Amino acid sequence: MTTSDLPAEGQPDVSTEGTEAPFDDVITLSSSTGEDGVVTVTVVGEVDTFTAPVLRSTLDTQLEQQPPELIIDLSGVQFLGSAGLAVLVETQKSARSREVGLQLIATTRAVTRPLEVTGLIDLFTIADSPTR
Repeated sequence: MTTSDLPAEGQPDVSTEGTEAPFDDVITLSSSTGEDGVVTVTVVGEVDTFTAPVLRSTLDTQLEQQPPELIIDLSGVQFLGSAGLAVLVETQKSARSREVGLQLIATTRAVTRPLEVTGLIDLFTIADSPTR
């Protein structure tokens, strides 16, 4: 190793080899469509400023298909930040304008508490499990 291989003094090593974006492993999204056409988007992880755009994109894509109902399963969410709340509100508005039913599955305090504190819980149909 030569000195040219080392980061300049006082500078961080900015090598990106073998690294991933910081939110790659913070959220996992999966979608499934039932025989009745109802789409379920399952969210696992943290919904924050970094991951909310990914969630928004997925939900928008599903709404464009105009299913009879969209279920967002948040039972695997450990953190729901303000950006995530904004995505849920935007999705509710978009679903309503397209006449698509929207249901949230919220089983953890990490999800129900932010919805309650902000008063947004009344905007949504909340279930403990899918009502299919």
